[in-house]
Amino acid sequence: MEVCKEKQRVILGKKYSRLPKLDLLAVQRESWQKFLKDGIADGLKGISPVKDQTGERWQLILGDYHISSANVVPQEAIRRGISYSVSVECDITLKSLQTGRTWQKRTFLFDLPQMTQRGTFIINGVERCIVSQVTRSPGVYFTQNLDKRTGKILYEAEIRPLYGSWLEFVSNNNNVISARIDRRRKFTATLILKALGMTSKEIIDRFGETIIPTLDSDTTETRQEALIEIYQKMRPGEPAIIENAEEFFQNAFFNSRRYNLSSVGRYKINKRLGLKIKNDSDGLVLRKSDFIATLSYLVGLLNGEGRVDDIDHLSNRHLRCVGELISQVPFRIGLSRFERMIRDRMVLLSRDQDVNLSSLINSQPIIAAINEFFRTNRLSTILDQTNPLSELDNLRRLSVMGPGGLTRERAP
Repeated sequence: MEVCKEKQRVILGKKYSRLPKLDLLAVQRESWQKFLKDGIADGLKGISPVKDQTGERWQLILGDYHISSANVVPQEAIRRGISYSVSVECDITLKSLQTGRTWQKRTFLFDLPQMTQRGTFIINGVERCIVSQVTRSPGVYFTQNLDKRTGKILYEAEIRPLYGSWLEFVSNNNNVISARIDRRRKFTATLILKALGMTSKEIIDRFGETIIPTLDSDTTETRQEALIEIYQKMRPGEPAIIENAEEFFQNAFFNSRRYNLSSVGRYKINKRLGLKIKNDSDGLVLRKSDFIATLSYLVGLLNGEGRVDDIDHLSNRHLRCVGELISQVPFRIGLSRFERMIRDRMVLLSRDQDVNLSSLINSQPIIAAINEFFRTNRLSTILDQTNPLSELDNLRRLSVMGPGGLTRERAP
């Protein structure tokens, strides 16, 4: 007798492959890990080496940094009402530029709140989270305004860095293009081009007849005269010496310690103006081609060519998560005060005596800036623990307020 075999069940519905695991807190954790890996290193590199006020006696080099392990677990920190944090130490080298003698030591730099696996921070036993911020991206923007008196459309170009001096080019009813640094006094835009080394003939050959009304308003002829004219506009009352004018112009746009477009800003400028400048550490300051390309596009707008930007469009917005916020706000402020304090203490050092590096380093400015951010900044909020969904909503919330963002007075 033949045994009936069991029939195999046939599923007529469509088979779906297993979906990848969805991690809704990955944005926060990845941003924080990037700060630990790159943000601290970039901040220390930005102020190292620290020289004394004369620049000829002492030099302090900040080397590799080391992050310790937390001494408590998050649950213990909440129970005991303390902060869940780690300590950051740094290898420092002090060198006497006159004798060549060096002192080396690994010293404590600052305490840093540590992120938990849930993307939160525990400050004095209270669980807090940092709200991500939506800000205008660094880059170059072209806008237009209607002059209600004459009915003519006026155009404006703005180069906005992550930090540093803002540069604006503005046209008027007579087609004269003016420049303005940090929204201070206006001067003719050709002063910038002459300060970059261009002559009047080169400017006309590059920009055409549209720039002639601007050149007619410009009384300078040489690069030195242009630099001094800019310096007098920006620093009225100070002695107009060519060395001071040169230093001011270099620091305003070409010094990486004082000016930074960020990788986002360099990408946006390259894309908007069709440039091919490398997006590396050397490309985060302005180049001569940036000025020329920006003015060329503005001249094109005056001639009816090109398009203006919608500065409120989301393509011109940038999301700053927790790591970027810590790096650009409290850490940068604390390092600036830290550097200033070291310079002040270098005045008291004697090259003929042994130096105690621990007395030279004061980590209080960095600690104070970080603590102030976590405790009082409007982007640092107490975690909403009503239910798991409210916690997740709090961690993935976006805000346009906070440092570098909008205020209620000027929100569009």
